[in-house]
Amino acid sequence: MENRAFKSFGVVTLFLLSILSVSSTDTTDTILPLSHKNAAFSVVKKMPSSHNISRDETELKYYTQDNLDQVIGACGNATWQEAIRLTQDEMAAYKNWTLTKVNVAYNADYGCPFIDVRIYIYDEGTQTHPGNLLVSDTACRLNRTDVHTIPLLTPVNLSGFNELWVAVEWTEASIHPYAWIDTLSGPHVPDKSDFVKLGSTWTQLHIALPEVDGRWGIGAIIEGQGATELTIGTIRGPLGLQAEVQNIGGNNANNLHWSCTVSGRGLHRTINITERGTTATLNIGASLPIDIKVFFGFAWIQIEFSAYAQNANQVQEKKTALLLGPFVLKIRDLAS
Repeated sequence: MENRAFKSFGVVTLFLLSILSVSSTDTTDTILPLSHKNAAFSVVKKMPSSHNISRDETELKYYTQDNLDQVIGACGNATWQEAIRLTQDEMAAYKNWTLTKVNVAYNADYGCPFIDVRIYIYDEGTQTHPGNLLVSDTACRLNRTDVHTIPLLTPVNLSGFNELWVAVEWTEASIHPYAWIDTLSGPHVPDKSDFVKLGSTWTQLHIALPEVDGRWGIGAIIEGQGATELTIGTIRGPLGLQAEVQNIGGNNANNLHWSCTVSGRGLHRTINITERGTTATLNIGASLPIDIKVFFGFAWIQIEFSAYAQNANQVQEKKTALLLGPFVLKIRDLAS
C-alpha cells in the first residue's frame, strides 16, 4: 500500500499506513547502553519482590492490542517522541506501586526491520506538555512486529507523583512507518492518549494529523503488593467484646485499619461507643485480636466490626445483642 503524507510539522513529516496483516518472528530484542547503541547489554535491572511475597502487575494504558490498526512513521533522519499522560484517574488505585516496564507497539512489516527506541518518563507538567524529565536511561532495539515489553533500568515508584508521562523516542533514518496506534477502540482520550513531540514542540497526533484519531500503543506496567483477603472472626462477650481480624489471603495485609461501633438506646442513657486501631502488617494466616473494654447499660445494642487494608477490600460484621449491665449476651446476626 502506498504511503500518504498527510501533514508536515517542523522538520518531521508523518505518514499513515493501514495495517492489513501482522507477522511476527521469534527474535529477542536487544537492550542497548546509551553510550554504545550497537553493543548488546546483558543485564536488565528488575524490581525484587519483598519478603518473597508474590506481587501483582497491571498495565495502565489506553490502547487495545487487537485494535492496533494504523502505523505512523517519520521522514528522513528523524528523532521524535510519542507519549501518553497518566493522571490520578489512572494512578490513584495504585499508590506505592512501581512502574517497572513499558510496553511499546512496533510494526516491522513495512520496510523498517529494526528500530532503536528510548524510554522517557516525565513528571507532571500541564495538560498539554510534560514536566521535568525523571528517567531516560533505557534504550532498546526492536526487531519484530509485536507489543514489546521493555524493563526499565530505573523503576519509578508512583508514590509522590500526581501524574506521569510515559514517552517512546524513535530514531529512524529511512522513510517507513513503524509506530503502532489504535484508532478502533475509539477516538483519542482528551489530553492523554496521543501526544507527539516534533522537534522541540509537543502536540497531539489528532491535531498534527487529523485523519489519525486514536491511542498510542504505549502501556505502563506497574508492579505492587498483591491483594489479600480479610475476615472477621466470631464476635464474643460477655464482658466487653472480643473478635479477631484474620488474614486468609495469599499476601501480607499492609496498613490494616479496623473499627468497632456499638450503639443502642438504654433505660438510662444512649449507648454510643467507637474504637479504632491500625497495624502496619498482618502476615499471611495471622490474626489480630481486638478487645473492646467493658461498657455498661441496659439495652438491645447493635455491634459493627469492620476492617480493611491497603491491599484488601473492606469486610464487615453486624450483630445485635442484649446488654445487661456489663454483660453482652445473646449475640446474633443483625438480620435475625
